Amino acid sequence: MACPVKQKVSKHNVNPMPDFLTQKSRLSNEFISAEACLNTLSEQEKQELISHKTDIEFEAGKYIVKRGLLANNVLYLTEGLVKLEFFNDTKPSTIAILQPHSFIGIVCCFAFKKIDFTATALNKAKVSFISMDVFERFIKGNGDFALSLIKHMSGISNQLIHRLTLLSQKNVDGALSFILLDFKSIMGSDEFELPMTRIELANMLDYSKESIINTLSKFNKEGILKVDGRKVNILKPQNLAQICKLG
Repeated sequence: MACPVKQKVSKHNVNPMPDFLTQKSRLSNEFISAEACLNTLSEQEKQELISHKTDIEFEAGKYIVKRGLLANNVLYLTEGLVKLEFFNDTKPSTIAILQPHSFIGIVCCFAFKKIDFTATALNKAKVSFISMDVFERFIKGNGDFALSLIKHMSGISNQLIHRLTLLSQKNVDGALSFILLDFKSIMGSDEFELPMTRIELANMLDYSKESIINTLSKFNKEGILKVDGRKVNILKPQNLAQICKLG
C-alpha cells in the first residue's frame, strides 16, 4: 500500500511486544474492543503479527490511506485521532472520529480489493500496518480470534448506524452539541482544542460552514461555552447535554 514519503517508518521483527498485545482477553457478549480482539491471538501469533507489521507516524492533516488504494493491510491506530470519511459522489462525509486502539475502517477491509474510505490524521498519529495475508491466516486458524473479530465488526457497525441515525435527526444546535460532547469525552476534559476546521465540522454534520460558525457564536454568547479559534472551553456541560437531547 502506498504511504506518504516523508514519514518515519520503523519495523519490529522481535520483542519487545507492543502494549496493545500484552493484555489477556476472554470472549463475552459485550462489545469487544480492537485491543481485546487482538489479544485473543496466541503468543506465537502475536510474535508473527509483530514481525509482519510496520509502524508509521503521520503528522496532523496527512492522509493515512486514500480511497481507491489496494487493501493490502489491516490498519490499527495506536496513537492520535483519525478522521474516517466516505464519499457520496465527490462530497466527503465524516462517519467517525477514531481514538487510539482502534482498527481503521475494519468493516470495509474485507469487502473489496480496494479501500472504499479515506482516513486522515487529525493530530500526530501512529498507525500499525498489518499484512492482510497474515490477518486472514489468523482468522482461518484461530476460532477465538475469528469470533472476536466478527463481534467487534458487528459492534462497530451497530455504533456507526446509531450515530449516523441520531445525527440525521438533529438540528444544527443538537448536532453540534453532540459532537462537542463527543470531543469532551475523547479529550477527557471540558477544555480542548478542536482537531478540525469549521468546514470539516460542517461536512461532518452536513450543515453549512455559516451554520456551524453562527451556532458556536450563539453558544458563546449564551455562556454555554467559550470559543477562541479552535480552543473550546465548555462552561455549562449540562446545558449542552440538554440541547443535544432536545435539538
